[in-house]
Amino acid sequence: MAEAVVSSVANWIGTQLVDEVNFLRHVEDQVHSLQQDLKFIALYLREADSGEEGDDDQLRLFTKEIRAIAFRAEDAIDNYILEGASPSSIIPKDILRSSIGTEIKAFRESINEAVERLNQFRKIHFSAPREGFNRPSPHGNVIQTYPHTEEAYVVGREDDVKNLVHQLIHNLEARVVGIVGAGGVGKTTLARMIYNDTRVKNHFKTAAWITISQQWNKKDLLIEILSETTGISRKEGSSKSERELVRAIYGFLSEKQYLLVLDDMWAREAWVGIYPAIAHEEPGSKVIITTRKEDLPSQLCGNYIIHQPSLLTEEQSWELFKKIALKNKDTQAVADADALRLVRGMTQKCGGLPLGVVTLAGLLRTKATYEWERVSRRFNSILLKVQGPSQYGRSIYQTLTLSYHDLPRYLKPCFLYLALFPEDAEISAKMLTKMWVAEGFVTTDDELVQENESVEDVAAQFLDELIQRCVVQVVRKSRATGKAKTCRLHDLTRDFCLAKAKEQCFLRVFSSANQSNTKTETSTQLRRASILTSRVSLPTQCLHIRSLIQWGENELNLKIVCEDFKLLRVLILHHIKTHDGYLPQEVGNLRHLRYLALIESYIKTLPKSIGNLSNLLYLKYTMGYVDEKEPLPNVLWKMTQLRDLCLGIAIIGKGLKLHTLTNLQTLWRINLSNWESEAELEILCLSLKKLGILGIANQRLLDAIIRSPCMTSGNLMNLELWWEYGVKLKSTNSLYEHCQCLRKLCLMGEIGENCSLQFPPSLVKLSLYGNKHKLHDPMVAAGRLGQLKCLYLCKVYIGAKMTCNVASFPQLEKLYIVNFENLEEWKVEEGAMPQLKKLKIQGCGKLKRLPEELKSIPSLQDLKLIDMPRSFCHKLFKRYEEEAYEYRAAVEVGAADDGGERGEDFHIIQHISYVKFYIYD
Repeated sequence: MAEAVVSSVANWIGTQLVDEVNFLRHVEDQVHSLQQDLKFIALYLREADSGEEGDDDQLRLFTKEIRAIAFRAEDAIDNYILEGASPSSIIPKDILRSSIGTEIKAFRESINEAVERLNQFRKIHFSAPREGFNRPSPHGNVIQTYPHTEEAYVVGREDDVKNLVHQLIHNLEARVVGIVGAGGVGKTTLARMIYNDTRVKNHFKTAAWITISQQWNKKDLLIEILSETTGISRKEGSSKSERELVRAIYGFLSEKQYLLVLDDMWAREAWVGIYPAIAHEEPGSKVIITTRKEDLPSQLCGNYIIHQPSLLTEEQSWELFKKIALKNKDTQAVADADALRLVRGMTQKCGGLPLGVVTLAGLLRTKATYEWERVSRRFNSILLKVQGPSQYGRSIYQTLTLSYHDLPRYLKPCFLYLALFPEDAEISAKMLTKMWVAEGFVTTDDELVQENESVEDVAAQFLDELIQRCVVQVVRKSRATGKAKTCRLHDLTRDFCLAKAKEQCFLRVFSSANQSNTKTETSTQLRRASILTSRVSLPTQCLHIRSLIQWGENELNLKIVCEDFKLLRVLILHHIKTHDGYLPQEVGNLRHLRYLALIESYIKTLPKSIGNLSNLLYLKYTMGYVDEKEPLPNVLWKMTQLRDLCLGIAIIGKGLKLHTLTNLQTLWRINLSNWESEAELEILCLSLKKLGILGIANQRLLDAIIRSPCMTSGNLMNLELWWEYGVKLKSTNSLYEHCQCLRKLCLMGEIGENCSLQFPPSLVKLSLYGNKHKLHDPMVAAGRLGQLKCLYLCKVYIGAKMTCNVASFPQLEKLYIVNFENLEEWKVEEGAMPQLKKLKIQGCGKLKRLPEELKSIPSLQDLKLIDMPRSFCHKLFKRYEEEAYEYRAAVEVGAADDGGERGEDFHIIQHISYVKFYIYD
């Protein structure tokens, strides 16, 4: 149906009524009436689509006609604004206003005529009030847990895990373990359970997880393997040639027992591309592949085993459904036998595929039990119509179709938008929600945007609702908020999403050269485009594109982009190159642009014309390896609507102005090494929630930042300050007194000797680098933070003794202690750090032994000791196998399995399942 398209157009028109009030003032009433007509039609389409008439040919013609009208109306209003704002326009303003007024009138008449024809054909009359249209609010339905992301909600896989773990550890002959089966059967979930199994972690000295998918690039795969196995950054890896990458990986893995997971492999060619890097025949090393192709493992090597996960039984399907859908429901409310019978019937029709059961459970957990009968009827109706390549494909498509039709009007465009991202991509939640805002899916005049709530907050709630419905999967969660940090679509869900989006001309993904040059009836209406590979040229026939995203390294003619795609709202370019290293001045003509991101680009600086983007909300500019960087032009102050400004390591000019940016919520990674005026810093925006400033070159600048009203506004949630040698932080009192909402704090630089350490009690993550504090033990101040979960300390303390007091760090889960050069004794008192899971100690050459009390922390399961002296390590293991890696010797042992002869302090770590040494001298 066209509901998502019509809904998104109506929202965008509402955005324009607010943002372009000057240009629409004389036609405001007409534009508003058109918006209300489109909202009415979206409501009509939803009601029609919720009935039993989805195959109605007349309705299909109607939706196609309405979609075309909505597109033309959107284009007309956007072009009117462009023409009116252009200084080179030769058309008088009154003629422009008359013209757009006539067009809007024609659009409204066309809508009314289309509705009348449909009513006459079907001999019904549908009408609804055109005023007072309200969206249902998701606030009351949002549940604060993500049920389908937790391992506890996997059923029926215990024997699979036990069998495969045994094969990995004890079958020395098989090199490849293939987990094969239909899409949605749970191959990746099973592989992840095995990968995270403690026995597997203890057995293999190195492990890496690589997702391949259908669209893959050899160099990208090698970079990913190098990063996952050695810890070398992806940015550093990208600077190497393919041959250098192969040699680096081979050298690191040589004579190691490693585990490599290749998830979602489709073709042997991917294996051929990476094999030289993993070709050595160290006995016991294993490669797990997950694939839908049953014959693929046999094509990779002669020594392989195949495991095919079984489908869920009816009872297992029902158990999985209950764990998701019924967890938060009153048991009395679901005790009705008829309701349970209906649902059990639906789970049986999911064909034993976990993805189908999870999707159905995600839908029904949002419904009251009295609604289940209606859902069941719709479910059976769809089942009769669905065509698929197999029984399994039909059952998945059936549940996805049901879930999609049930999405509220405001969620459908958000869901379809996810198809812009590559298959199996790990999607940043913040990036995604900002793209939704930039597209107008969430607007400032939206009924859901309540007082003291931003559009980004509401967009985040939209994502939460998609997660609750189990159509979006959580990959990583924020420790600070517990919310999704990154997410992804299951590949079958993405296939469904992409098909729906293409059907409605909502978006299209270009992954091969022939696609971009093919002109079709729908290509001229296409609204959004995603370019996956460098082999794809720009789809220049798609002049109405609103979002353009380019993935992978490519050299585009950006002048053509800016001249042909004048209606762009979102422009995101990864690893972009131009022939001269500059963006064209024409980028300043993209008046409708709301989101501009140049990620790891090879662009030396931004053009002066960037200041013309008066509607820009989000600007991200980060650089790859650029030899000749140039200062940014002093024009950012003109972009008064900016809400996010992230400049990476770009060079800031001496007089850059920021004080006019009164809507800023994020000012991130701004490098002040050339900055001279502290006056600008003293008046930073009060609404800032996230502030990161690097290269603070002198004391005046640091003091000005600390004095800034944004530091005392109470709005800051994330603060990062890095100051240079010779500059000192005089006091943390201001942070303690005023930043009561601060969740993350990173301070890098020297702290004054007379400064007593005090931190806001709201902190969840604290990072201190290079402070070399002489007087105060940092554990005392940090230990009082009752919500702290992550603590990173590097060169912070030059004392000889450090103490974690009784009952300190009640929530701490991760602790890093790095380069405490004089530390000899670390004492942990009773009840301290009861939730600690991961501990890393690095470069503490004088530390004599681990604290005895660590043995009383059962949650501690991951210990890394890096660049520690042999005398320290010998107290844990007297003998162990050494393995050379660069200038360090490395040994990984499972303490619980007694990987070497026990030392005198072995009892301290014997409960820890995973211990890793990097030993010097």
